[in-house]
Amino acid sequence: MTAEHGEAVDHLRRLAAQLEAHSFQVRLKAPAGLFPRLHVINPMVPAMTEDVLAAHEADGEWWFWLSWAGRIGHAEDVATAAERVASVLHVIRR
Repeated sequence: MTAEHGEAVDHLRRLAAQLEAHSFQVRLKAPAGLFPRLHVINPMVPAMTEDVLAAHEADGEWWFWLSWAGRIGHAEDVATAAERVASVLHVIRR
């Protein structure tokens, strides 16, 4: 595992803890040679899932990204990133 891979995993673990506190199910996937990602599941509607990645920009700043390349927040602002993931997986009841 490279240092970059390890740093991405560390950021994703912090995000996982925040999302679990909001009752989301999470699974960290960090296979060697591939980008680590956090698989997030809405337990009320298990079909609603999203993968989140942590990656750094050219300036060295780390950000969280949705799987479809939507940047959701700075890696140091885990609470805001968790809120944005939750809003993507939120179910509107009618």
